[in-house]
Amino acid sequence: MPPSKTRTQSATNRSSGIGSNPTEKSTDKRLDEISMILRTLVTEDILDAKLEKLKIEIQREHAERIELLENRVSDLEDENTDLRLTVSKLEEQCEKVKEKHSEMIGKYNGLEQQGRKNSLRIVGIQDENMKETVEDCVRSVVTFVRDTLKVPVQERDIDIAHRLGKFSASKSRNIIVKFTHRWKKQEILRARKKLKGTNFVVFEDLTRLNQQILKDAYRMNCVKNSYSSDGKLFVVLTNGKRRRLMFDTPLEESFLLNDDNFRI
Repeated sequence: MPPSKTRTQSATNRSSGIGSNPTEKSTDKRLDEISMILRTLVTEDILDAKLEKLKIEIQREHAERIELLENRVSDLEDENTDLRLTVSKLEEQCEKVKEKHSEMIGKYNGLEQQGRKNSLRIVGIQDENMKETVEDCVRSVVTFVRDTLKVPVQERDIDIAHRLGKFSASKSRNIIVKFTHRWKKQEILRARKKLKGTNFVVFEDLTRLNQQILKDAYRMNCVKNSYSSDGKLFVVLTNGKRRRLMFDTPLEESFLLNDDNFRI
């Protein structure tokens, strides 16, 4: 005899879960959801561990950066030391070049002044001839020396004489005259005191550098007078002391007044 329809349907319902307890099913699902949530939660210990790991990573990164910076600073310090040494050497070389240049200027100035040892400059001799020749200039010098300075001189005592600068009808040009013998030049210099109160001036023919040194020295408050003798430069101080000036003598009041700077 075949099973009844009611018994067969009951068995099918049990195998398919139909008719199971709804509360039991809801609880299982909830437990699964809670399990998923718990797996995503971070405990305090885990958080501490993660923070410690992060701290270590940051410290290591900072340590690496600091080491790189320290190495860079060390390299820059080494470069700076090298640059300082290079600059120091260059400064030494520049100082040597300056000293050599100054020495060369002194030698050249001395040689140039030596070439003017027989020459004088004369200011005030009338200058009316635009086309004045060397011979005309020599004759004017001879006339001036004989008549004004009362020094016997002949044209053969003069090697050459010429005017300086361009002709101007309103102003007489100065004259440079070179004598054949130094003693004649010195004789004329000794007689120039007769020119006091006149418009005439006679002085040694100096190099541009020596002229400038005397001008600069004369402007100093401690200097009463500046002059040259046989190409050598001198100043008379307001305290009455005389100083010889070289081409590189510092034109400073403290230097000129200090006797120790001029001891032989």
